[in-house]
Amino acid sequence: MPRVADPKVRRAEVVAAAAALIASEGPEALSMRNIADQAGCTIGLLNHWFKSKDDLIEAVLDQAATAGVDRVKAVVENPDVKLEDVVREFLPLDEERSAELRVWLVFWALSIGRPTLRRGYSQRLRAMREEITREVSERGIVTKDVTQFIDTLMAMLDGISVNAIAEPDYWTIDRQTKTLRWMLKQMAPKALV
Repeated sequence: MPRVADPKVRRAEVVAAAAALIASEGPEALSMRNIADQAGCTIGLLNHWFKSKDDLIEAVLDQAATAGVDRVKAVVENPDVKLEDVVREFLPLDEERSAELRVWLVFWALSIGRPTLRRGYSQRLRAMREEITREVSERGIVTKDVTQFIDTLMAMLDGISVNAIAEPDYWTIDRQTKTLRWMLKQMAPKALV
């Protein structure tokens, strides 16, 4: 008798396989055939679980976003945590976060010509801004121009992250964290205490 896998578990495995494919090979590898091969399933199974390739890509981004949010939530549970510690969670400081960022970058690139993906990307960025705004406001780190602070912080994170993926030998973990610390010191010294 054939083994029946838990559909939720199997779907999560397919999403993880697609994420690994995207992170390692980029958007060129995004065919249903490649994803099915990577996941060890059939294209028919992919079509059963996902309405389209874009639907699967959204599921991959959801997985990456959820992992990032879970890391941030774990950090902010500590009432003495500094904003710097929270923000560091968004940088590609290890292989897991680098892979997640590569997924975000592929999603970003694909969203340029796909309004549905662009809306999904925008929603996730908005949620990220709201979470950081809440932390900054609750901790009294910035009391004036909070929106400007968050916009600058997000742009800075994007810049460091994209450069770290493109030029990892230059944008080492040490350089990323020193740059982050320097920028935070310029923008909001209370972020470091």
